[in-house]
Amino acid sequence: MEDTYSPYFYGSAENKLNSKGQVAIPARFRSFQADDEQSRTWVILRGEATCLYMYTHRQFGKIKENARRVAEESGDSDFFRSFMAEAHPVEVDSQGRFVLPGHFIDAARIVGPGVLFIGVDDRIEIWEPKLYAASVEKTAKYEERRRTAARKIFGI
Repeated sequence: MEDTYSPYFYGSAENKLNSKGQVAIPARFRSFQADDEQSRTWVILRGEATCLYMYTHRQFGKIKENARRVAEESGDSDFFRSFMAEAHPVEVDSQGRFVLPGHFIDAARIVGPGVLFIGVDDRIEIWEPKLYAASVEKTAKYEERRRTAARKIFGI
């Protein structure tokens, strides 16, 4: 029987981006990688917000298959080609360090030196800490408006 263990990530931690563009995956996230995953290759993509998504090589395989299915269902082979072209493998050394490519630093608007890593189930999100804080604040304001509207709607 094949082991169906899939790593999942949760929590957050901040590390420093050095002048060479190197940053380390926080140790707590490296320890979540499946024991049998020997590859030190991770894959980075632009996320849906102003952040980056980072997947273990195994998890990226699942994402790639989802992208292929979406492209096939829509008949859009250009989408799949672009998706795969944008995916960027990074080699992680024994201390968890990797070079974050400049185009990804720009895409996530990371000004450094702090880089925020957030575990979100099957991926790690990489954020500029100030942008993440603004995102959380915006969400909190929405939640407050939603609660106020719900009280009026439901007569509470």
